[in-house]
Amino acid sequence: MNTKTIWDQITSTLSGVVSKSEIGSWFANTSLISLDKDIAVIEVPNKYIASWLTENYLANIKDCFKNHLSCLPEIRFIYAQITPGKTSSFQYKNQPIVVGANNLNKSFTFSNFVIAKGNRFAYSSASDIVGKNSTIYNPLYIFSSSVCGKTHLLNAIGNQVVINNPESNIIYVSIDQLSSDFSISAKNRNLIKFRASYNNSDLLLIDDIHLISGREKLQKELISIINNYLESKKYIALAGKLPPGLIKNLMPELRSRLEWGVLAEIKNPDSKTRMKIIKKKGKDEKISIPDDVAFFLASSSYDLKNLFQHIVTIGAYVSLNKKEINISLVKSLLSNKHVSNIAVDDIQKITAEYFKISLAELLSNKKTHRYSYPRHISMYLSRKLTGLSYKEIAKAFGNKDHSTIINAVKCINRDKESNNTLTDDLNKLQNLLSQGL
Repeated sequence: MNTKTIWDQITSTLSGVVSKSEIGSWFANTSLISLDKDIAVIEVPNKYIASWLTENYLANIKDCFKNHLSCLPEIRFIYAQITPGKTSSFQYKNQPIVVGANNLNKSFTFSNFVIAKGNRFAYSSASDIVGKNSTIYNPLYIFSSSVCGKTHLLNAIGNQVVINNPESNIIYVSIDQLSSDFSISAKNRNLIKFRASYNNSDLLLIDDIHLISGREKLQKELISIINNYLESKKYIALAGKLPPGLIKNLMPELRSRLEWGVLAEIKNPDSKTRMKIIKKKGKDEKISIPDDVAFFLASSSYDLKNLFQHIVTIGAYVSLNKKEINISLVKSLLSNKHVSNIAVDDIQKITAEYFKISLAELLSNKKTHRYSYPRHISMYLSRKLTGLSYKEIAKAFGNKDHSTIINAVKCINRDKESNNTLTDDLNKLQNLLSQGL
C-alpha cells in the first residue's frame, strides 16, 4: 500500500471524527510523503498549518495510524520555505523544515527575545553563560508561574553556544523526556549508557524541572548528573514554574544543588510588554498585526502561550483565506470553540492581584485564611472557566493532590449561596477575567 492510499484512508477516517469544514480547512493540500514504523512525515502548505495540526489534531492522526496500520509512529510535519514573490510552487532551501526534528528550537534566540523590566535579570543571567562561559553561578535556574519566556531563554542559550562553537554537544530536554530515558534505561539495565549520554555533553538544558516532584529515583540520578557537571566545570541551565523551595516532594540534596547558582524569576509581562511581544511574534511569523489588534490580544490573556496560539490561529486563517487582519476578524476567530481566552495562569495572577498577595503565596501551602481563601477561589474559577480536569488543575497549582481541588470547589459551591462577600468576590473576579484586565 503506497503512502497516498494510506493518507487517503487516514483523512477519510478523520472525516468521521472532525467536521467536513475542518477537513477542508486544515487537511487540504496535505500528503504523507514517507512512512516507516518509527516516523510518519506529512507535508503541509505552511508553518501555520503545521502548528495548528500539531496543537489540535495530532492525537486524532496518531489514533488513525494505530487503527489502520497497528503502529504508532512519531508524526512530523514538514513545510516548504517559499521564495518571496513566488506563491504558486514550493521552493525548498536546502531541505524542508521538520517540526520537532531537533531538540533546540532554532527560532528562539537572544536577538528576538523581548526584554522588559520583569525579565531583564533572567535575560542577563542567560546571556552571561554564553558571553563568559562562567561557572561561578552554576546552575542557572529560571522560573515563572506562566509562559513568559523560560523555554525561549533555554533555547537561546543553546542556539548561541552552537553559533559560537558548532562542534558543541548540547542536550536540551524536558523533565518528562529525561524521566522516560531514565525509566527505559533502568528497565533495560542500561543505566551506564544513559549516564554516559547525559554526562558527556558540554551543556545541559532541562525544561519543566518542577515536574520532577515526587520522582525520587530520578531526583537521585539528577543529583549525580549535576555533581558531574559542576565538577567538570560544565554549565547546567534549568527552567520551571516554581522556585526550588516551592516544589513539593523534592529531596533536600537536590533542592540545595538547584539553589547553588542563580535563581532568576521572570515576572508576568505587563500590557505594554505583551503588545511588543505580539508585534515581534507577528513580524517573525510574517504576519502584519495592526496596533488595535495587538492591543486587543494583549488584553485577552496574560499567558504568552495563549497569545501565541491566537497568532497561529490568525496566521493560519489569513493564509488560507487571503484575508486582511482586522479587529472584527480577530474577535470572530477567538470566539471559536477551539480557542479559550482564559487560562489557569490568568486566573491565578488576577486572583493574587485582587487579594493583594504574591503569586508564590497563592501557590504555597500556607493555611491561614489570607492565603487559603483566594487559593480556593482560584481553584474554583479554574474548574468553572477552563474546562480542565481536576488533575490538570492540580498540576497547574504546583502538583497538589487533585482531591485538594475537588474539596476547594465543593467548599466554594457550598458557601457561595450564603456568603455575600464570597459571591461578591467571585463576581468581581469573573468580570476582571472577562475583560482581560
